[in-house]
Amino acid sequence: MNHQRIKAFLASSVIALGLAGPLAMPQAASAQAMYEAVDNPTDEQLQRYSEAVRKVSAIAAEYQPRLEAAQDEPAKQAVRVEADQKMVSEVEAGGMSVAEYNGIGRAVRQNPELRKKVERMVSQ
Repeated sequence: MNHQRIKAFLASSVIALGLAGPLAMPQAASAQAMYEAVDNPTDEQLQRYSEAVRKVSAIAAEYQPRLEAAQDEPAKQAVRVEADQKMVSEVEAGGMSVAEYNGIGRAVRQNPELRKKVERMVSQ
């Protein structure tokens, strides 16, 4: 498989499997605060989202072996918390709030045209 095909596969897998799904927010945040309504994201928002998806996916791949190797639920939870913190930091460093990231992710999952557009952007 060539490099371009691998990137395209990863992009579609990320979107299809929900690896770019909602990020956790601090305990004090309400369920509604986890999402910012973004029904029609701009191209700039989609570009930032696509870049964040790549970073979040890389972190998920990095932490997956540690999660699988964790012996019990408290150990698994500790790995999840560490990974979530790293993901949140990357999203925010890219100029997005977690609520905006989650809101765009929701829009992408619900709109097949947006999903295709993001898949193309992620695979570039």
